[in-house]
Amino acid sequence: MLSLSDGAFRVYVYICLNASRKTGRISLSYSALAQTLGRSRRSIASHMDELRKLGICHIDPAVNQHHCTEIEICDCYWPYMKPDRAVEASEFQSYLKQIKKFLAKRSCIRSAAAAADEEFVADLFARQVSIQQIERAIALGCCRKYVSLLNGTSSGPIFSLVYFRDIIEEVCDPEIPTGYWNYIMPELEHLEEKWIAQSKGSADATIAPPNGPKSEETR
Repeated sequence: MLSLSDGAFRVYVYICLNASRKTGRISLSYSALAQTLGRSRRSIASHMDELRKLGICHIDPAVNQHHCTEIEICDCYWPYMKPDRAVEASEFQSYLKQIKKFLAKRSCIRSAAAAADEEFVADLFARQVSIQQIERAIALGCCRKYVSLLNGTSSGPIFSLVYFRDIIEEVCDPEIPTGYWNYIMPELEHLEEKWIAQSKGSADATIAPPNGPKSEETR
């Protein structure tokens, strides 16, 4: 039986209570955790290292102070039942397929979840970001893109799902009224139709060069 220091045990319990029950994973900042538990950041780093050395968890360190550390409690120390890996893989493929459909449906998007985007989708899946949240973010992002295209302030379409990264977080704002999305969806269709009509009109006057350079906004 393993023997943990009091501080490491407190960190372990905190992670167990706050990590995804489905994956045993959590993204957190050592500084924020230190503040929550009333410890120094150095102490938290020491406790996490203790948990890692004892094989209680896997740790993927943050690349800098602006990112979170990714932690996963190892199966034998996770107090909940993790889903079967085959079932989880099937669920991920279904999740990815739905996102691809959202992207493929929009005329201002030139990528239906390229291979480079799958890592981003995997992160969303691991964090249990809902399909509804992603659908709303894509709708809102595309509305903004169409407005900029119609106003001539954007020179190109969207090439990656990562374009919607910040918007996916934005749509979680609890202050956004539910009725707002009843407005966004039909507005998206209206803007898209308007942009397609405008594009066809422009095509009659000039032939655009294929595979033009990407704008800074869409890289």
